Parts: sequence; C-alpha cells; structure tokens
Amino acid sequence: MTLIHTLRPLLARLPEAPPSQALAFSLNLVRHRLWPDEDFSWLADRRVRFEIADLGRGTTIGFSGRRFRGEAPPADVTFAASLADYWAIARRESDPDTLFFQRRLTITGDTELGLQLKNLLDATDWAQLSALLPTPFRPAAS
Repeated sequence: MTLIHTLRPLLARLPEAPPSQALAFSLNLVRHRLWPDEDFSWLADRRVRFEIADLGRGTTIGFSGRRFRGEAPPADVTFAASLADYWAIARRESDPDTLFFQRRLTITGDTELGLQLKNLLDATDWAQLSALLPTPFRPAAS
C-alpha cells in the first residue's frame, strides 16, 4: 500500500477551501514577479480547477478584482493528473503536452481557457522563484 492510498480516505474528509485559499494566496504573492505584463482579463470571473486524480481531491481558484481567489466548484475548466505528474511538471521533468497526449493530464470543460492557461504556465520563467525554494522543491536543472 502506498502513502497516497493511505492518505486518500483522510483527505476525502477535509474541506477543499483551505488548499484553494492557500494556492490563491501564493499566486497573488508571486503574480507580479512572474507575470508583470499579464492583466489576466481573460481569466476574470472564471474558475479553474486542479484535480489530483490519485488523491481524489482538488483545488479551485478564480480571478476577480485583480486577485486570485480560492473558489468552490464547479469550474469552467478542470485539469486532472496524478500527484507525481503534477510534481514532474512543476519540476520541469515532464512536459505538459507530452502528458496530455499520453492521457496522463486531462483538460475538461472550456478547453480554450485551459490551453491559454497551460501556455501561460509553459512560458513562465520559474527560475526567479526557484532560488527561494528549498533544494528538494527546486525544478530540475535545464
């Protein structure tokens, strides 16, 4: 039995609001550093959900009033992948397009919005933030 299978019943009982709020708070902290020229008008009053398929959990965020906000489902677009695949994407060890075509990353709902967000995240220079992270959390060297 893996750690994920052990944690899944516990996580299923927890509310989604705290992680959604934490993600929104974190994005607001780094938004101007990562995307100084992006106004996110295309994301205004829309909801995006990130589901961790193997945990059976997710977070939903929105953008309103020039700020990211934790939201409740339903979402306009939903990304779903395993925790390991999200981790590989974050560390730049896997390409989202490759995972998408392998059906390990799915985008449902408003796929145009999903692709716009995926392209923004792909084009983001995460290096300026990686120096702030503890070594195990830093992306892989290019």
